[in-house]
Amino acid sequence: ACSKALGIGPHSALQIAERLYLSGYLSYPRTESTRYPKSFDIAGTLQDQLHDNRWGSYVRDLLRDGVNVAKGGVDMGDHPPITPCRHARAGE
Repeated sequence: ACSKALGIGPHSALQIAERLYLSGYLSYPRTESTRYPKSFDIAGTLQDQLHDNRWGSYVRDLLRDGVNVAKGGVDMGDHPPITPCRHARAGE
C-alpha cells in the first residue's frame, strides 16, 4: 500500500522504511500486524508529534476529539504496525 501511494516499488519502500527504522524514526518495518494491541499507547505516540508546525494542529485535534481506532486488522503479536517513534525535525 505504501509503495503504491508513493509511486515507488515495494523493494524501495522497504529499504526506505528500514533506513527510517535504523535511524529511530519508525518502529520495526518487517511486520504483518495491521492492528495495534490493546496495550499500545496511541496518545503517547501522538504526543511526540504535537509540536510540529506541519501537522501539530491535526495531532492536537486527534488528541482532543479522540482517536478512532480501527476494529479490523490482525495483531500478529511480534511488533505493532509501522509507527512513528520520534519526531523528525525539518531538514532531518
